[in-house]
Amino acid sequence: MGSDMIVALKEASANGTTLFGLNHHAEPDARHSVQVNPGQMHDPGEMLHVGLIEIPQVRQTNSVLGLQRVGQWGFTHGINEHRVAIGVTGWHSRLASNGTSLTGDDLVRLALERSHKAHHAVEVLTDLLERYGQTPATAPRDSILLIADSDEAFVLETAGRYWALLECGHTRVVTDAAMIRQDWRRLAPGLATYVIEQGWWNDDGSKIDFVRCLAEKTPITSVASKRWGHASLALAQQQGAIDLYFLRRMLGDHFVQNRDFLPNAKTALASSFLVDLHAEDQPPIAWVAFGAPKVELYFPVCMQGQLPAGFGEGIPASPSIQERINNLQRLTLGNERAHLATTIERLQARFDQDAEEFLHKAQDYSNHGKPYLVGQFATEMMHLHVELFDKDYRRLLGMEEAPRPTVPEAEEVMYFA
Repeated sequence: MGSDMIVALKEASANGTTLFGLNHHAEPDARHSVQVNPGQMHDPGEMLHVGLIEIPQVRQTNSVLGLQRVGQWGFTHGINEHRVAIGVTGWHSRLASNGTSLTGDDLVRLALERSHKAHHAVEVLTDLLERYGQTPATAPRDSILLIADSDEAFVLETAGRYWALLECGHTRVVTDAAMIRQDWRRLAPGLATYVIEQGWWNDDGSKIDFVRCLAEKTPITSVASKRWGHASLALAQQQGAIDLYFLRRMLGDHFVQNRDFLPNAKTALASSFLVDLHAEDQPPIAWVAFGAPKVELYFPVCMQGQLPAGFGEGIPASPSIQERINNLQRLTLGNERAHLATTIERLQARFDQDAEEFLHKAQDYSNHGKPYLVGQFATEMMHLHVELFDKDYRRLLGMEEAPRPTVPEAEEVMYFA
């Protein structure tokens, strides 16, 4: 379980905006859902129950779109209404975990709900770590977080309650291996004293080497370092011309070409996630894909709309989009693989065109004082895309077309109808 994460700041991107993306790895049967949690006001003194601990709730939480492992409270990655994007992966440090603390997923969700900029998210995260510590939802036991907004990005590598912070340059790759040495911008209070007392660093006034002091050498660390190197090279070669289309191809190629450098042979590509953290004149769209590169289809998801049920956990009578994508995987080895590839390509072209038209229309409505219509059009677009995908899914698998419910005739023609 983990992620390969990337960020390209505006100096490295083709259109002058910050781009954030990742591949999330999991066991083949692991299930995930897309969640949108609207922002809320909370009463003074209200407490939030997260696992086995209680945390004081903030007065106002942000709207958040995130990917959630079924059965977990937190998010593996996501974005909030202020265009702060955060993802988490895990690594092994030398410190023991606390079994009644926060998980990496919990930290992601809490930071997204409570922050309005990347540097603010860092303050939220470091405060939570120092107050409550962390414990793993699954191995490995410590977290590495990539935090970005439209202007800057940070890597926060953690070990128990301790941490090191690195400010990202033009591009940055994060995998399941800690990489911060003496290039940290800030270090957790008390960490220097602690590692010197443990005999892990000399008390000679030199700058603490975070990885050298706290990292455990494991087979996972070795292969993760190789993935880090390959992805970093791919970004460097595209410097100044990185866009979402390049990152789609790069994430897919990265998984295929580095398949031998994943933690074990059973590790699968559970989902991919991309977002352009542009300025606030347009609603943020997160691009979410499930499954391996041969079947992945990036759906544009907007937190201002109502998510179709297919993005949820699913039920036997109505499988989730993730489960349907996994069902299509078997076609990649049969005679239908060419038809499958053509179908995925056609759907992706339609989704891309609709998303572009949606952004233009949303900006037009905002300029004319009708921002309340943006959510309606986002809902229409997402539901239409799930309907189009389901129609082709049934056709590919030779299933009968599901009867369409009778819908009353609308007074106006809907934009994406």
